[in-house]
Amino acid sequence: MPLPLPRVVRRYCHLGLALLVFWMLAILAGPVLLAHKLVVLPASAHGFVDVRAWAGIPHAMDVLSNLPILLMGLVGLAAVKGLRSVSVSPETRQALVVFFVGLVLTSLGSAWYHWAPDANGLVWDRLGMAVAFSGVLSLAVAERVGRQAAALTLRLVLVVAAMSAVLPFAQGNVLPWGVVQFGGMALMVWVAWQKPCKTAMGIRLGLVVLVYALAKLLELGDAAVFQASGELVSGHSLKHLVASLAAWPVAQAMRQNARTAGANTALVFARAD
Repeated sequence: MPLPLPRVVRRYCHLGLALLVFWMLAILAGPVLLAHKLVVLPASAHGFVDVRAWAGIPHAMDVLSNLPILLMGLVGLAAVKGLRSVSVSPETRQALVVFFVGLVLTSLGSAWYHWAPDANGLVWDRLGMAVAFSGVLSLAVAERVGRQAAALTLRLVLVVAAMSAVLPFAQGNVLPWGVVQFGGMALMVWVAWQKPCKTAMGIRLGLVVLVYALAKLLELGDAAVFQASGELVSGHSLKHLVASLAAWPVAQAMRQNARTAGANTALVFARAD
């Protein structure tokens, strides 16, 4: 007889299933709701307040501010290669790879989009974010819910988020992407409140959530930040810089995990001597 699932796993499955149903409703009902203006969304024009060019680069600040995201992604991938195979679970390692690959793809897609903002470029921008979000949510689940739930989350969210990134371009339905962004982050907040698993790396998930919230506020306040800074930097450019910091709590946990694994290995050899 199979053992009953732990309570945290059951609750996570219920919340995830409810979010998935809500996402499917957004796909089915979204076009009707948007067509009849039963749901009002912010303007989706591809206009950003800082349009200054530099060294032949249009919208230079919004393009170049993606470099920290690229750097964090590349450094993170190099760090994953250095992790001992016994120090993290296969599910956690896979989520780490997807997260850092997602950061690299996000930086490239966002830079491409901001070079000449249009609907086509926005798809590539969101696809990168979809990969990164799949990785970080799977990491959070591995930390606080369980390994099997993390593996399922990674595969499911990759498909759901990627579809949601393409739907606005294909049929003008942005509601599924909204469900992925805000519903997924609400789910991550719930996960962050749970107790760490025994195999957790020790990622400070609260910091990841705070970084995301701050980045979102800066994105919404693009023009306001630009004016407040004396037209020095826009909110959207700062959003990119802040978003790169989401990798910092993950990198810290990886570093601490590597140190602990190294200390344990040294202790084993010392006892053998």
